[in-house]
Amino acid sequence: MKRICYLFLLFTLLYTSMTYAQNSGQRASEKSPDNDQNELLHIEIRAFHDSVIKSLNVKRYSQQTSDSISAQEIGKFPDKNVAEALQRITGISLSRVQGEGERIGVRGTTPEQNRTYLNGQYLASADWWISSLPSRGFNFTLLPADIVSSLEVYKTPKANQDEGSLGGAINIKTLDPFFSDPGVLAITAQTQYNDLSHKYDPQLSAVYSWINADQNFATLFTINHHSRSLRRDGLESWGWHERSYFTNESGHLTSTNNAQRTADLQNIWSPGGGGSAVFQQDRALTSFTTSASYHINENWTLKGHLLHSQLNADNTNQNFLWQPGKALDAGSQINDYQIKDNTLVYGSLTPAQTQPFNTSMEAIWRKAEIQTQSIHLDLNYSGPWWRAQYQIGYTRGSGGTSEDNTAQFATNTQYSFDTRDAKNIQTDYQTSPLNGRQWFLSEARNDSQDGNDTGYFLQKDFSRDLSFKHLSTIRFGGKYKRHKRDFQRLRSQNGGLQGLAGRLNTTLSDYPAQFVSGYLDKVGNDNTLKAYSFADINALSRDFATLNFEQEEEKTSRFTIEEETLAGYAMIELAGDEYQANLGVRIVSTWQKAGAYERIATLPADVPSYNWQATSKNYTDILPSLNIQFDLSNQLISRFAVARVMSRAQFHHLMPSTNYNVTQAQGQGGNPNLNPYRATQYDFGLEWYFTDSALASIAIFNKDVESFIEFNRNIESHEGILMSIDRPINGAGGVIRGVELSYQQAIAYGFGVIANYTFVDGDRTSQLTGKTDWVPGTSRHSANLTAYYENSVLSLRLAYNYRTQFATGIGETKMDDYGQLDGSVTLMFSDNLDLVFEFLNLNDEQIYTYDRNEYAPTAIYQNGRRFYLGARYRFSTH
Repeated sequence: MKRICYLFLLFTLLYTSMTYAQNSGQRASEKSPDNDQNELLHIEIRAFHDSVIKSLNVKRYSQQTSDSISAQEIGKFPDKNVAEALQRITGISLSRVQGEGERIGVRGTTPEQNRTYLNGQYLASADWWISSLPSRGFNFTLLPADIVSSLEVYKTPKANQDEGSLGGAINIKTLDPFFSDPGVLAITAQTQYNDLSHKYDPQLSAVYSWINADQNFATLFTINHHSRSLRRDGLESWGWHERSYFTNESGHLTSTNNAQRTADLQNIWSPGGGGSAVFQQDRALTSFTTSASYHINENWTLKGHLLHSQLNADNTNQNFLWQPGKALDAGSQINDYQIKDNTLVYGSLTPAQTQPFNTSMEAIWRKAEIQTQSIHLDLNYSGPWWRAQYQIGYTRGSGGTSEDNTAQFATNTQYSFDTRDAKNIQTDYQTSPLNGRQWFLSEARNDSQDGNDTGYFLQKDFSRDLSFKHLSTIRFGGKYKRHKRDFQRLRSQNGGLQGLAGRLNTTLSDYPAQFVSGYLDKVGNDNTLKAYSFADINALSRDFATLNFEQEEEKTSRFTIEEETLAGYAMIELAGDEYQANLGVRIVSTWQKAGAYERIATLPADVPSYNWQATSKNYTDILPSLNIQFDLSNQLISRFAVARVMSRAQFHHLMPSTNYNVTQAQGQGGNPNLNPYRATQYDFGLEWYFTDSALASIAIFNKDVESFIEFNRNIESHEGILMSIDRPINGAGGVIRGVELSYQQAIAYGFGVIANYTFVDGDRTSQLTGKTDWVPGTSRHSANLTAYYENSVLSLRLAYNYRTQFATGIGETKMDDYGQLDGSVTLMFSDNLDLVFEFLNLNDEQIYTYDRNEYAPTAIYQNGRRFYLGARYRFSTH
């Protein structure tokens, strides 16, 4: 891949330095609709208000239901992160990780059910988190906003667009060198401050465009380097599952592994563990893009785009744990307890009887890095009769965590946990968390994980304008894609007291470090654990360097999935004085091959043995679509659409293996025989453009989904540990329906407002329980409100984003209501120099998730506020 990147860059630089003798830069006399749209994009955009006008024009003249956000000018996108920009669009929901927008859902669907494209083509990505499950959702932290010309969200499909989205497709358009100011270099330099980590970090970006004297070759370069030091304070619990208990003569509870009919308390929702966690990370995002466009002659144009983005994400996590699952399996009893809503909300555990320890403090440090790369070549022909487009491309996402070091310091003590208070977890330990001498190194691990996501494609598209009445254009084409996703995790061996940990023979007091300041200031109460013995990661790392770690492949989570698809489509566009429409069908066949290790049946005491197993599956989808737009007046437009859509099951659902976390004693298994999500959707909308910069609209949508994926949770034994494992199945179908309301207007005297609201009602019945269940990713209510003011020297913007609770799609976990306030202030000293101040999460909102009910919290996270101060300078190199 690197060689291809270098060759592409060399090609661009050579053509940039050449002097062309022949002037063949005349544009073709007949332009495609896409070219017409590019003419529209060549508006001089200098302020936020102007970008609003540009976005409205793109929406108004789109041949399908869509929304967009446009760059204000070269190198000047409205938000720091592409995902955080997309959250301003009606019907978009954002998922955040460590306080940063990472993934996008559309119209009540999960991020994995929507495709993301770069200039219309698939963009691969990877995940650095050691416990991340490979999915189809794009990781937007890999993509800086500075490279973007516009973001378009297609909510209804057309036959000539790729399949795979249940909610909608997101297309990221990069800057076009022919429609950028030639010879202009835009440089942005900022510093970021996080009020939780108390650190300052540099943010640098540059964009440069160039066009030759004959104006038939243009190129554009972007380079970005963004650093971010973050801290996340949190209370966690995990591994919730149903346990049954016996009651002895003293009223104490002992656990039984099965829901036996003789148990005194059956199927009680019980935690596996939790803790008070301090997560810290140093992120460094470096990206480079180059685009080139060459008008070969009046008929042929060659375009190319190259992207390379790398995120270094080294991090540490220290977590003082409470582990009732581990304690109960080691012979601990619960001598005092309380049960609410069939949930064990309070428990006081005695010391372990069959093991030396029953809980621990965990110190983790990781080296993590991920990359995404893509190269895309696009050859266009425009002749007197036909237009043709030939595309070829390759994309690769790779990386993960190359080192995941874990030191567990354990003790055997009586302790209690308490989740009765909302958004709080209280713990109490007989052995003080501040007494490091009593917490002994019991486990030393050095693990790693690595994943690769690769794909390439070949595509041909043809179109011809028709001279028949009401028949505008005919389009047809085909596409071949090959996609491969693999995943591997390595686990170190012999890390316990009889091995590596015993060799060091240390305690937590041997690695003293200063605890972080202001920990959980706005979370919990005086009984919440907010201080404990902190470990010096550097000292731990030096001791771990003396150990001889031996790693083995974790065969239960190893898998490879290969997909080949062949698609063809035909579409006709119709147009009249008061309407335009497109009608088409896309037919796509998918060949899937999934491979993983399967354990051979052996006795529990025997060494596990595995064989590689491969399963194959193929299926074909016929996907018709219709989009109609009626011009009811010069200002009022109505839209109607109906389509058949599909979205393939997620990679971590298809893997024929099991992926789990040893500490948390939970994980997910896969099912390679899953069918895709399939749905029939209907859309109706009214759009009123009552002035040049104003819109009031309503959209109604309904998706009849044939089958949702459900999770069957069972207790399974892995590595001799009882774990809570979720396995997917094709469950019952359901409906996702909703209404989108949007209003925006430049009011007067530089003031303007953008507001939207989305109501989504998801309805499905669980095949496993027969009960009405939540549709994953669906927030019933979501809203955005942006207010702005501008004059010749000042630009102000405040933006508030809100969504109500939703099911995450992982087990029974739900995320609570979330609302975040962002904004920016720009002082325009001249046409070329801006001073910029931006802030994110000014209201310091917290993330709160729970499993089944609010007595089973899984996370209460505080990520802090972020502030940016810097300058943007544009100057001409001519």
